[in-house]
Amino acid sequence: MRLRNTLATYGTVARSLHWIIVLGIIAQYFLAEAEESIRTTAAGMSSMDWHMSLGISLLALAFVRVLWRTLDRTPAWPATMPGYERFLATVVHLALYALLFAVPISGWVLASVEGESLSMFGWFDLPALGASGSEQREHLVEEVHEVLFNLLLVLALVHVVAALKHHFMDRDNVLRRMFPGMR
Repeated sequence: MRLRNTLATYGTVARSLHWIIVLGIIAQYFLAEAEESIRTTAAGMSSMDWHMSLGISLLALAFVRVLWRTLDRTPAWPATMPGYERFLATVVHLALYALLFAVPISGWVLASVEGESLSMFGWFDLPALGASGSEQREHLVEEVHEVLFNLLLVLALVHVVAALKHHFMDRDNVLRRMFPGMR
């Protein structure tokens, strides 16, 4: 497989970044839900420590993904795809990219407001993005973080449904060009 995209399909780099980020988002959901049940893992980190470290890693991957997308061409839309679908696809993709930045940054702000250090897998601490705040401020930032994540999930579901529609109804290559092992 080619590293770079072609006009017909995504390359290995774009596919890998896409699927690593997808798996990371899924892991983030389960780590956040496990907050109450898993206190410390064998590595000495709590589920929330893993959640925060993975969140910052996903933020870094989002930067890499956007950089790669600006440096590499994007496969062409199918010729049969109506203009309104191209517009909606563009809007959803832009919103997904924006949320890939907004969700981890809001989590970083939340850790800062709660007065928690944000350690990257125990290797080093990141600086706070603001001073710790009141319980009311903590609650507000936590709500913003959760709403942004839920919006990310909804848009990801729309993205998946659209890809499945293209594959099963339109019978074009939109899903195959990003799905591993498909051409």
